Amino acid sequence: MKTHTKLAVAFLAAASSIAAQAADAPAPAVTFSGYAAVTGSITKDSGVKSVSDLDLTAAKFGVSAKLATNVTAYASLYYNGTDADLLDAYVTFDAGSGLTITAGNFLSYMGYEAFDTINMAQISYANGGLLGGPVPAYHTGLKVDYVTGNHGLGAAVVDSIYGSTLFNGDGDYTKKGLEAYYTYKGIKDTQIWLGGLQDNDNGGAVYDLWVSYALSKTDSIGAEYLVKESDGYNWLLAYTKGIDSKLSVTARLSGEDSSVADAKFVKYTLSPSYAFTDKFSVRAEVSYTDYSGAGATTSSSTFYAIQSLFKF
Repeated sequence: MKTHTKLAVAFLAAASSIAAQAADAPAPAVTFSGYAAVTGSITKDSGVKSVSDLDLTAAKFGVSAKLATNVTAYASLYYNGTDADLLDAYVTFDAGSGLTITAGNFLSYMGYEAFDTINMAQISYANGGLLGGPVPAYHTGLKVDYVTGNHGLGAAVVDSIYGSTLFNGDGDYTKKGLEAYYTYKGIKDTQIWLGGLQDNDNGGAVYDLWVSYALSKTDSIGAEYLVKESDGYNWLLAYTKGIDSKLSVTARLSGEDSSVADAKFVKYTLSPSYAFTDKFSVRAEVSYTDYSGAGATTSSSTFYAIQSLFKF
């Protein structure tokens, strides 16, 4: 096991111990949470040897604090399989009547699929490679959110839309990034989400529309269509079926087309998941990606993976 992985495992063990002790403490103003994911995978691109890996691929330890009646703070340390660093670091003021104001380092609004591994329905992401990762991760700034009834909207002004790492933006406020969204939940069991961003560092905008529908308490479908200005688009369709209280299966069809990369692909994904307890689960995935276009570096790629997830 790599040295940085050993350090991350030790960190998670210590974090779990702290969280367990905190659970026995009286009504906390401070709470702890986190997760760890160990993933084994094999990737086989056409015409080349397969590549395999087994490692701790994600770990997160978060601390929430209630600073006042209407002020909360959250900070997290995150390990992405290579580096560990501060991830979330923000303070939120609840102004009442559904209005909140947040300042600090926080996650982008954009994207249907979750950032945190523990909240994913499968192991790999649907899209992003050809378009250079159009869905941002973290950046620093100020955001305002408002929720009333079935409507929600928000806007953020940040240092940059994209940074050199997923942990933060570029720290330069001379060319600020902008994000905004609107969501509607007035149709039974349905959420419609529409958002956009303006990347003032590199120019261009991204527009993202996704819809989710709960077929039942255990079954759901989702669809997303994203456009990156002057480059291309991607899309996904996903269906999650609960077999019983512990076993579920997600089937996903996705694709991406980039005029800059002069390539496109269609990806087919099947991912079962089994929850042994509410704290420990195992997920597997088989994905096949079919590439085309002059800029494609391979004609196809097959991905096999199994992942164990622990949360506290």
